[in-house]
Parts: sequence; structure tokens; C-alpha cells
Amino acid sequence: VGYRSGSRAAMTDISPATARARRGRRGARVLGWLAAAAIVIAPLASPAAAVAETSPSPTPSASPTPGAPGVATLIAAPASGGLVANGSDAVISVDQRNGSPRALPAGTVSVSLSRSALTSPQAVVDWLRPAEDADETLPVFEEVASTDVTELAAGDERATNVSISATEKDLVGLAPGVYPVVAAGPGGSARTVITVPRTDAPPRSVTVIVPVTAGARTSGMLTAAELSELTAENGALSAVLDAVTGTPAVLAVDPAIVASIRVLGSSAPASATGWLTSLMSLPNERFALQFGDADLATQVHAGLTAPLEPTTLAPYADPADFSASAGSTTPAAVPDLRQLLAVGTAANTVRDVFWPAGGTAGPDVVTTLDAQADADADVLTLVPSDTVAGDGGVRAAAGDADLLVYDNLVSAELARVAAASDDAPVRSAELAAATAQVALSGETPIVTTIDRPAASSRTSIRAAISAVTGSAGATPTSLQDLRAAAPAQVTVADIPAAADRVAALQSFLADEERLATFATALVEPTQLTARERTAILQLIGDGWLNDPTAWATAVAQHEQNTESTLDAVGIANPGTINFLATSAPIPVTVRNDLPWPVSLVLFAETGDPRLIVQKTTVVEAGAQQNTRVDVPVEARVGSGETTLSLQLRSTAAVPIGASERIGLTVRAEWESVGITAIVVVVVVLIAGGVIRTILKLRRRRSETPSGQNDIPEQQENTE
Repeated sequence: VGYRSGSRAAMTDISPATARARRGRRGARVLGWLAAAAIVIAPLASPAAAVAETSPSPTPSASPTPGAPGVATLIAAPASGGLVANGSDAVISVDQRNGSPRALPAGTVSVSLSRSALTSPQAVVDWLRPAEDADETLPVFEEVASTDVTELAAGDERATNVSISATEKDLVGLAPGVYPVVAAGPGGSARTVITVPRTDAPPRSVTVIVPVTAGARTSGMLTAAELSELTAENGALSAVLDAVTGTPAVLAVDPAIVASIRVLGSSAPASATGWLTSLMSLPNERFALQFGDADLATQVHAGLTAPLEPTTLAPYADPADFSASAGSTTPAAVPDLRQLLAVGTAANTVRDVFWPAGGTAGPDVVTTLDAQADADADVLTLVPSDTVAGDGGVRAAAGDADLLVYDNLVSAELARVAAASDDAPVRSAELAAATAQVALSGETPIVTTIDRPAASSRTSIRAAISAVTGSAGATPTSLQDLRAAAPAQVTVADIPAAADRVAALQSFLADEERLATFATALVEPTQLTARERTAILQLIGDGWLNDPTAWATAVAQHEQNTESTLDAVGIANPGTINFLATSAPIPVTVRNDLPWPVSLVLFAETGDPRLIVQKTTVVEAGAQQNTRVDVPVEARVGSGETTLSLQLRSTAAVPIGASERIGLTVRAEWESVGITAIVVVVVVLIAGGVIRTILKLRRRRSETPSGQNDIPEQQENTE
């Protein structure tokens, strides 16, 4: 007890000044710890310091969706597509996007350069987009430029140009090649590259193939409203056409687009007809894709003997929209299928060129496509270089199948440039990667593609084309010239079939057969069959490959629509009918929910000897309406319950819809009984009226007053 008391006393004796001193010393120790931690952490927290080390930790590449909510990002975009001529200053645009809820602090934006060149196209990919589990050995970086930046508010974006002096940082000493660059600052860090081009590059054959497609679709043809949107000044199709105008790009055109415009005739939107006129007047070499850019590999794997094609497009046309030419005595007619599908003139259109989606065509596909062609056809199939083994160059052959091999790495970068759309910083960053890939692809001829981008702009597509055609020594080469070159034998890698797409196509084809049988009920069967074929081609289009979830939904909806179509024509069962006459029509309602008229035969039969029914009745049912049909029935003497079986059939005797059984309550003798009863009632009423009249007359005579004869004057007046 005394110890506790003493302790309290001792504590009580400590002065406030002493306590403050102790707290100060403790605070100083805490600050010391924090300072030491800051010294240790600072190099890790500062991207600029990190990249200056001999082995800096990996820094992230530009985000594909920069400025996403809740995230601050930084994009490094070299000017001029990353090309830095020897002896010229390099300019790196650093774009900061603060998508976070807090402001980015002021700081320094720095740019660091490695003088160890990347030596292969794959090395560029590994640098710009390293795998998450990659074990990288990074080269030495040195900081070559920096600039201070102010605070960046939440939700804001800012671009800062950082210039690298060629003389001060010895860019003159950089040999031609591709060099890694890191930009860092508040908001993160990003990787990019600069390319020092050769000044003595030899001439080199280059070919760029640009797709002209309308994207993933479920309906067979584009509507007037869709064409108006796509071919408007800012429409996607207008962007592609503007981008390729004046370039040597080869066009891969979806014939569904041009056919959708032509089939509308004079009712086509003015912007669409203007777009088509511009397309046809371009001198660019071109070839036709499959209708709807349909997936060739899936068709081969589904066992088709030839690629699917539209059967006819006449059902989409209104003859009133086509007028006869001036002075012609021939009536106006809808153009034939060949005219509707033409993507160019005979002079600039290359025939028998197939372009399966990248990574889908194995040896079975290229061999089958070649075997399915006509004997006189010179088939050329485009395949990416990563699926081909052998030193065959761009013109190759796998057995008897002729191939055109395009560079998959360069094409992938071009597709990224096009997909950047109107996001200039992202486009510039991707363009630097494409430029680097072209520079490292060698001196041999190169074929590249801009593989079906989901979104693009005229600026992005044109930049992608220029990255190849504007490279050092580039000499544009046509498909015809490439086809004429001698091929080298190569081996095409085995690529498994996409089981879900094959199963979907096989289901479509089975349903198409069912619909073709059902379509015999239509006055014009092609109204259904032609639309089904074009819809199938669109549903297996390559545009769906990047969105399998949406594609699965579209497939399920199409299957549901097919079942609805097959159930669109039928008999409305009225239930039980009381048949009281010896001869009378039975009213039957035929339902037609289709937008086209049908021509049918109604078959009726009964096994009851009390009924005689007309076995067949012709039915002409209008579009989307119910039609009443009278079936003559004659009843013999008798009564009871029976049924009448009804079945609709097409004029080709194909059953349409489900059969129906109508219940009949037969009381045929009631007609004579009723007539007899009415006659008896009438006779009774007439007889009763006569008797009543007679009785009234007699009663009047007997009731004459007896005194009437005693009054002569009254009698005379009465007479």
C-alpha cells in the first residue's frame, strides 16, 4: 500500500514542463520513424525514381478505357506516330485523366528512355503489354526530360507535352530501331516506344486491307433508317469511306450493305445512295466478303458443301420503287441478285477471295474452301501469320490451297488504332505501337489488315492505313499482283471448331428446312425463305465474335421467333357447336399472324355416318387477320354427340398448324319437329280466331235490345 501511495506521490511531483518534454521526445521519435519510412518507401512510390533504377519495377501500359470512374490514369503518346528522325527532338504528350473522387497533387511529369533497342515484334508486345505473371528483365533507363504540373481536380483531364532535346540527351546517337519509353507522374505511369527510322530503307511491297462492314446484326438487310444513320455525315460507313479515299487500301466489302441500298430503289435515303455512288467510283481494289460477313470456318465445320449465299432478295424490293429508263419500252424491274450484290466494277473487283476471321481457319477450312470453288476459280484465302509455319512470305500455299498471309502482330496494332475512334491520346499511343511493329517486321513484302473494328473513326482508320503505307520504303501492291506471285509451301496450324457456333448453325439450317416446308402455305413462299437465309448469314457473322454473350441472346431470340412463325397460322377452335339443321355451314376461323397472305386448303372429316361434310375448302387468308371459312355440313336423321376433324394444308399438301377437333351436338330431326310445331300453333291460332269471331257475331245478335222495334225513328236511323 505504501508503494502505491509513493508512486502516486512521485507522479504527482512531475512538473508540467517535464511532461511536455517527454511528450516532445516521443513525438520526435515518431517523426523520425515516419521520416525513415518515407525514405524507404519514396523510391517505390515515385514512378519517376523507379524507372531511373537499373531494374525498375514494371509500369502499367495505357489503359484501354482511360479515365474510368474511380481511377486516375496516365497515357504516354509520342508525336508523329512515334517516329523520331535521327537528330530531331522527341515530343511525348503525357495525358493525365483523373477519374478518381480526389484531386491529383501537383508534381513532376518525367520521361525516361532506354537506349537498349527492342529487337523483335514480340519484344514490343512484351514491353507494351506484359503478362501479369511475366518475369521481366528490364533494361537500364535514364530520365531524359521532365516538367512540373499543377494539381488536377477530380474528373479533369490534362495533356502536357514533354520535349526530349536531341542534342542535350544524345538522341543523335540512337541507331535506327525501336526504343522503350516510360512516362510517369501524378496519376500513374505508362509505357510507350519511339521509332528511329532507317534513312536507307529499300523499297518494300505493302498491302493494307480495310473491311467495310455494318457490324453484328440479326435481321438480313439494313433498313432505310439504319442506312440513314450509317451513311450520315458522322455515320460509321461514311467514316470508313472518307478514311480510305485517296489511299491505296484494298477494301473488303460486305455485299449486304450495297444490296440493302439498291433493293430500296427510289425509296433509299439520299445519303445512302450518295454513299454507294462514292464507293463505286473509288478506284480502290476490292473484294466481296460473304453476305453479312458470315463466318466461313463455322460453315465448313458444320459440313456445308459450299458457303451459304442469299437465295433471292426480291422479297425486300417494291417494284414501284424502280422506274423504267427513259425511252425504254421494257417495264421496270428489280435488279437481279448479281447486280444487287456487286461491290465494285469488273475492273476493280477481285473474285474468289475469302477472309475467315483471324484465328479460325485451320488446314481443313482452307482446303475445303479451295475444293468447293468452281474448277476455273483461283481461290485465295487470307490467314494470319501466327497460324502458318514455314518461310513462305505473304504468298503461300497449303497443298493445293492458295493463301495470302497477313502479319498478325501489325494487324492487331492497326485494329487497336482504329478502335481508338476519336480518343486522340489513345490513338496516338496505339499508333506508336503500330509504327514500331511495322519497322520491325523486316524488309520483305507485308500484308496487313484492320480486322473488323467494333468502332472506329475516319481519323483513326486513316492513321492506321498511313502507319503502313507511309513507312520507310513502302510501295503499295495490289491483290492481283500478290496472287500472281509464286507461292511457297507452308503448314497451317490446326484450329478446333467453335462448337457452340457450329451447333447454332446446324440448328438454323434444320429450322430453315422446317420454315421452307411451312412457307408453301404463303402466296409468295420466298417472303419467308429469303428472309430466313439472310438472317442466318447475319447471325453467323464475324461481327459477333467479340461479344459471345450478346450473340447467345440473339441466337435464342431467333429460335424463339422461328417457333412463333411456325405457329402463326392455325385454326381457332370454337369449342362445341349445336348442329340443329339437316344442312348448314359450320363457321371456322383461320388465324394468320404473318405479315404476308396465305393460300390454304381446309380439310374436314368425320367418322360419324350422321354427318356428310365437304372434305376440302379453299382458304385465302389475308396478312395479319382472321378469316371466316364456312364448311358445308349435312346431317342425316339422328342425334347425339360427334366430332369434326379439321386440318389446314398448303397447296402442296403440307400440314400447317395443329389439327383441331370441333365438338358437334347433332339434333337434325328437331328441324321437322319445330316446323310441325309452328304449323300446329299457326293453325290453332287461326282456328281460334275464326271461332272467336263467330261467337262474337252470335252474341251480338242475341243481345239486340227488345224495345228496338217499338221506336221506328230509331230503327230507321239505325238502318
